[in-house]
Amino acid sequence: MKKLIFLFAIALLIACAPKEAETVKTQIFLEQKLSEFIAGNPDWTKDEATEKETTEKFKHKLINLSNEADFLKDMPLQLKEIKDTSINEIRTKIATFKAYGDTSRNKTSLLNYVQLQITGIISDAQSNELKVAKKYTISGSLHKQGKRGDVKFIHVADFKGYDLGKYTFLITGFKPL
Repeated sequence: MKKLIFLFAIALLIACAPKEAETVKTQIFLEQKLSEFIAGNPDWTKDEATEKETTEKFKHKLINLSNEADFLKDMPLQLKEIKDTSINEIRTKIATFKAYGDTSRNKTSLLNYVQLQITGIISDAQSNELKVAKKYTISGSLHKQGKRGDVKFIHVADFKGYDLGKYTFLITGFKPL
């Protein structure tokens, strides 16, 4: 329900925004790759068949991108929670990071329309430094690839959003924003 309200709020903001948009140049790997994919598929929403076919290509593209070393490069994420758990019967800490909306970003930034969840395996020392609700860029190595079913194109009326999926990374570093 919260996601639905969030999506409608974003759709309302987009509907009220001026139609002339300037292109945003970005150094953020995922935003750059998403922008390239959108530009390479201008007919994505032309009809139902094209949208379905292009969305499948989008899913494959995102899952493949998660193998890239730069997948998390400069991606702003917000820490939502830290919890204790076990992976393969080994006690560990997990930090959940999510993409977030930011009114200070350029309105045309694709990051304003992106959902992404990173489950980060962190050390005790990292856990002591990280603060819930704070914003970070993180680096790490892919531990578990996301599922294609989690990658979605959200198309409601004139609103277009992109759920890039859920991935698990072994966190090697982080930088507060």
